[in-house]
Amino acid sequence: MTLSSAFALAALSSAAAYAGEVKVGATPIEIDGTGKITAKGKSAVVDTLDEVPGEDRWIAYVHAKLENPAPGPLYIEFFQELDGNKSSVWRHDENDFAGDKWFYGELELDGRKGFNKNRTYDIKVTQVNAKGKELTLASGKIKLIKSGKKPEAAKEDETKEDEAAAEQDAHDSLGGDGDGGGGSSTPAPDSASEGPPPVEKKKGCSVDADGNAWNGAMVLLALGAGFILRRRR
Repeated sequence: MTLSSAFALAALSSAAAYAGEVKVGATPIEIDGTGKITAKGKSAVVDTLDEVPGEDRWIAYVHAKLENPAPGPLYIEFFQELDGNKSSVWRHDENDFAGDKWFYGELELDGRKGFNKNRTYDIKVTQVNAKGKELTLASGKIKLIKSGKKPEAAKEDETKEDEAAAEQDAHDSLGGDGDGGGGSSTPAPDSASEGPPPVEKKKGCSVDADGNAWNGAMVLLALGAGFILRRRR
């Protein structure tokens, strides 16, 4: 092995050994002014990332400590291993990267982009140098899961429904069916069961069958009295 070959191999090994590390947070990761993760920020870092409740996507807060970055496009790429082969799933392009010693950003890992639950993904942060060679500046891993948590909106709706039911129960208990409920104790008239008031007959204005029979008897008596008077004359 020539001296130049040995030097190149050592340089490559050194680059691989000192490549930066990628960390993923389930919540925003706090960093200081130099791009380092603070003590508080470390509590947000996870190895397993849960889905957005009720949705087929994951929100990853990605922090990468970069080794020898340069101004220019920066690529954050996710790989999965299937049947012993690694394939690229999705890549985020940071085209306006300023060359800082770190990268920090919020990335959405959507099921429509090829991400799935219960899989572990390799993360590589790379740049391409002036000669067209891809350089790995940082690497890491993240596993995606689905725990089945309910969305916050559904929890709020359930709470509102419970509160509304409790208020209705309290209102019903105060109202009651007696006089104390503020309502009238006199039942409303039942128009279907009551009939119209009876009509009074006016006396002397109509003649019924009995009246007709009595008047006929009086006429016969009058005629008989007249006949007797004529005989006596």
